[in-house]
Amino acid sequence: MNQFLEKVGVAIASRIGITAAIATVAAALLGGGYWYVTSRNPRETVKAKETGAKVDVEELAFYGSGDSRVSGKVYRPVDMLDEKRPVVIYCQDTAYGDSWCRSLAGMGLVAYCFDFQGDGEKARTKELETVLKGIRNLRHADRDAVYLLGEANGCLTAATVAFSNPAKIKGLVLVSPGFNPLEISRKAKRYKGTVLIVDDALGRKANLQEIKDFVY
Repeated sequence: MNQFLEKVGVAIASRIGITAAIATVAAALLGGGYWYVTSRNPRETVKAKETGAKVDVEELAFYGSGDSRVSGKVYRPVDMLDEKRPVVIYCQDTAYGDSWCRSLAGMGLVAYCFDFQGDGEKARTKELETVLKGIRNLRHADRDAVYLLGEANGCLTAATVAFSNPAKIKGLVLVSPGFNPLEISRKAKRYKGTVLIVDDALGRKANLQEIKDFVY
């Protein structure tokens, strides 16, 4: 069995890289939630606009069931790379998420954003749950302090996943959701975490301060 796996790993590695190959074999044998960092796009260091703090950015993907994969980026404060930090998962897409995640990491948090691939709320919910499973297993993530940040269409997805996984989500942040999150589902009654609704009309700086106070 070990020889077979070794041959499979070598064959895959020749095409997609050793790191991705290991994750692919592990995901196929043991189920979803495994992750890898791509070798084609090395990590980079950027600055948070508001604080000027240095932020480490790295591509990170999570495997779901079957061949499904959710790709995104993880943002971490450079001066805290060896510490476990609270995590914020941004639920929309990377076009908007990059700015949010840089700022959140600049405040000392681990942040993650990704692009939804599926159509429909059911598919989006499944992808976010795959991310949630993987992110809680990262060595620099505090699994007991995971927050979801929803914006635009991501508000509904974030609320749905939070209320379906009440023991895994410490807090839910919704940016001008346009609905009462506690009324969208009977599952909301089981959710013991806290919910913060911020008004994007107040501006990013005010929103970030609210989120910082909320997390810390």
